Amino acid sequence: MKRLLLFGLSAFVAASAMISPANAQMTGVNAEFPDTSAALGMQVTPFNLVFLAYQGFFESEGISMAANLINGYDAGQITAQDLVEAAIKMNRLSTETLSDRGYLSAVTRQLNALSEDSD
Repeated sequence: MKRLLLFGLSAFVAASAMISPANAQMTGVNAEFPDTSAALGMQVTPFNLVFLAYQGFFESEGISMAANLINGYDAGQITAQDLVEAAIKMNRLSTETLSDRGYLSAVTRQLNALSEDSD
């Protein structure tokens, strides 16, 4: 067991050392995320989208976090469509998601649940 753990740790360190300085300094959003996620069958679920917004992931796109997200939603200043558009701008969802009524409804339900939980 110790050998396996030591081997795994060594492999991780070796792989980390192979990352080029250019890749290590890369900042910003991975523009290939939608293509990669589609190929792997990954998707940002409505729950995860609202959770990311709550955690502040979309602040750079003008979506407030935490209590301000809830207050903005309750006041009608933030909608499910706003969250989807922010995720599209950050390459986390495909543009087709804007026309997916089921997805938008699910995001709205998650926002409603978040709002109700805060009361």
